Amino acid sequence: RLGASAHRARLQREALALAAVHHPSIVEVYDYGETEEGSPYVVMELVRGESLAARLDREGAMPADEAVGLAIAILDGLAAAHRAGIIHRDIKPDNVVLAEGLVGVRPVLLDFGIARIDSDTDARLTLDGSLVGTPAYMAPEQMRGGPTDERVDVWGVGALLYHLIAGEAPFGVRDVIAVMRRVLEDPPSYPRRARGLDGRLWSILTGALRKAPDERISSASALRDALTAWLEGREIASANGVAPGSARVPAPSAPLAPTLIAGPESAVTRSSVDELPPSFDVLIRSKLGG
Repeated sequence: RLGASAHRARLQREALALAAVHHPSIVEVYDYGETEEGSPYVVMELVRGESLAARLDREGAMPADEAVGLAIAILDGLAAAHRAGIIHRDIKPDNVVLAEGLVGVRPVLLDFGIARIDSDTDARLTLDGSLVGTPAYMAPEQMRGGPTDERVDVWGVGALLYHLIAGEAPFGVRDVIAVMRRVLEDPPSYPRRARGLDGRLWSILTGALRKAPDERISSASALRDALTAWLEGREIASANGVAPGSARVPAPSAPLAPTLIAGPESAVTRSSVDELPPSFDVLIRSKLGG
């Protein structure tokens, strides 16, 4: 088990990691410090809403286009984190909150406590003698304890998107040993009851869940772009009245919330985030001696 000093170090790491990224789909960190008694604290954005895990438990699987819209927003946030050299490594429904705002709902990625930062030099800050991550959503190389890069987050979003569409994780969740074996050896099975899943989306999804990192979709931005192109194709087909068919893109089975795709509202949100002064991360880095 981690001692008090390791817990403090992990809290510092989370503050440092999050303060370096300003994005609507990444929880905002405002300050880090310690009380007079020496207890560490982090001041974070208050995110109102429910987790994706709670949403799945209550309503089950989503239509494919709604799930893809959520994944695109999450991937856009991850791409920003990756550009800052931060790998999340624990993408799962419990770590995404559907935040309620003035312009609708946005997914917000939380819990960077086991994130890897490119400048890391001490592996003990993230390892406590057990696996780092959640087996049902862990990439094979992560499960083996090997080197990791942003492709583990590509896998994590692929596993999350599968869960949103199929209503269950791609390799199970209950029997940890069986889950680990399936992650390492078995391909994901096609969820035949998924609403709106077609061959093109399935190809993208399985591309994110390739066992070998070199065969996997290479980055969060590449996966985001592929999913965006698929979603735009659905919208064009719907506008043209194209019906489902073997050579056509099926019409959407449910409307997508406008705040989950690129548009005027998301442009305003992103612009306001880009204009934030870089004082939070500067302040926290100075406190941590970084």
